[in-house]
Amino acid sequence: MLQSIRNTAGSWVVKILFVILIASFGVWGIGDVVRRSTAPSNVVAEVGPTEITRGDLDTEFRRQIDRLRPMFGGELTVEQARQFGLLDQSVNTLVQRALYDLAAKRAGITVGDDTIRQRIAEEPAFRAPNGQFDRSQFATLLRQNNLTEQGYTALMRKEIARGVIASAVGAGTVAPKPLVEDLYRYREEKRVAEVITIPHAAVKDVGTPDEAAQLRYYEDHQVRFTAPEYRALTVVELTADAIAKDIQITDEQVRAAYDERAGDYQVPERRSVAMAVFDDEAKAKAAAEAAKAGSLADAAKANGSEAVTLDNVRKDELPEIGDAAFALKQGEVSAPLKSALGWHVVTVTAVQPPTERSFDEVKEALRAELRKERALEQLYQASNKLDDRLAGGATLEELAQGQGLPLSKIAAVDSTGKAPDGSAVSGPADLPQILQTAFGLRQGINSNLTEGKSGAYHAVRVDSITPAAVKPLAEVRDAVIAGWQDDERGRKAAELAKQAAEKLKSSKDLAAQDVAVSVGGSAAMTEPFTRGAQNATGLTPELIGRLFEVKPDDVVSGASGEAQLVARLREVIAADPAAKDANLSQVQATVLRAVEGDLMGEFAQALQKEFPVTVHRDRIAQMYATP
Repeated sequence: MLQSIRNTAGSWVVKILFVILIASFGVWGIGDVVRRSTAPSNVVAEVGPTEITRGDLDTEFRRQIDRLRPMFGGELTVEQARQFGLLDQSVNTLVQRALYDLAAKRAGITVGDDTIRQRIAEEPAFRAPNGQFDRSQFATLLRQNNLTEQGYTALMRKEIARGVIASAVGAGTVAPKPLVEDLYRYREEKRVAEVITIPHAAVKDVGTPDEAAQLRYYEDHQVRFTAPEYRALTVVELTADAIAKDIQITDEQVRAAYDERAGDYQVPERRSVAMAVFDDEAKAKAAAEAAKAGSLADAAKANGSEAVTLDNVRKDELPEIGDAAFALKQGEVSAPLKSALGWHVVTVTAVQPPTERSFDEVKEALRAELRKERALEQLYQASNKLDDRLAGGATLEELAQGQGLPLSKIAAVDSTGKAPDGSAVSGPADLPQILQTAFGLRQGINSNLTEGKSGAYHAVRVDSITPAAVKPLAEVRDAVIAGWQDDERGRKAAELAKQAAEKLKSSKDLAAQDVAVSVGGSAAMTEPFTRGAQNATGLTPELIGRLFEVKPDDVVSGASGEAQLVARLREVIAADPAAKDANLSQVQATVLRAVEGDLMGEFAQALQKEFPVTVHRDRIAQMYATP
């Protein structure tokens, strides 16, 4: 749930380590650690003293489905998600969180309130377009994820503590040099090939199919000529704006909120500083004395360092030396300042004093914000009342008229949001979610009032259904003829490609250009490419992979979109990890992650020995059993 709120929180190192840990469960397995237990039936897994409930699992599983649903065009059923392994992944995720929580508790790791406040203030998801923390945005996102502020901070404490443990496990790992070099040779080996391209369009006259051929093609490809199911819908929406228009906020309430949120309207002091770092105190002292009579840049250079400029930084953006740097006057040079990086000499080049936005400046914006917050607080209760009216038999039209809510009519739409003419249907912001609901209803049935991803609530009714149907041949005859001709061009181009391949195989000295001309194609020599290349002179990843499996002068062929390709391998260029231009950093990173994965696997095993894992697969199966 916390991750659904935030897409950018936490260091990338910790994220990678968590991914590796989850993967390690797939390797080491928790699936076979299944025992009989007398635990309550609501418990689906135990990790040491920690119980994972049906509700915990269902929440995580639904979150995983929501995360991947856009990749499937908005349609991903629970059964499909199970087949893809999302249920097992959800179990593994909950188990690894529990293990890490226990490990953090055992290690005595605590997270203070100041750290939580700073993380919340720095979270991009909670910021307004101007970059400032937006309390209204914060409240909205928490509400959409069914979280209170206290619940959210509790989740953050656990997440930060897990991150500390994960970082500690991966700290100090190194990538073995022989493994790095072998992997570099494999990845960076390059090959060069001659490629003959025969576009299907180069095959000119393929004729027109007779009536029998048209009918066969039409019957063999009916999916191409089938109109999807269309539905006519009525949609009613309940939004915060609809509630906010009737909410009155007094000047006294605005003033009280301003006083309470005074920190939100204070812009801290910022400074521009020049800074040089030295590896010992003596050099730093010499540079500081020299900088007082000249420039820090010259003084740093004379003592083996280089000055850098940091513009418009806050005190907290200068760890360990911020207090000292912000105590300086403009133009003043500091004494040597010690940090984990070495000895710093700092001078202040510019100062932006702290400012505060006055009450009059923010009064109306704050009033609108309070009105929105009040509306959001009332939105859930209002939705329950409307849902009760729906359950009591009220129509969507009555609902809209009685509450002044927007009512939308959609004449015909398919499950992807397209009208019969192929254009995108305009509608509410949550149209994809509405369509997902609507295409699961029977005709004439209202849905419940459901909260959408935009924060609004909606209900939908299916007014009519036009079933999917194959279009008559007379209506799609032109498309049938065009499809037949395209397929025929592809078939003849494939025959020409086969001829070209046989000619190239017959003699390694035969010029590819001559062969290409003889079959109506073109020839080109590729630039050197690696096995990971996605394209090389039109070569597909499949053909590139095959060229790394053959010897020089061998020939491979295949299709690429609307063309046929024939490739002859001409050169193999070995990769030398000892070369001056060899860049091993990416390979080292890959190997390092693999090593960290092994450490994570060992750590997971050790944790499971200390905190035994029991998973009740029968209870999980019952939760999602198909009726």
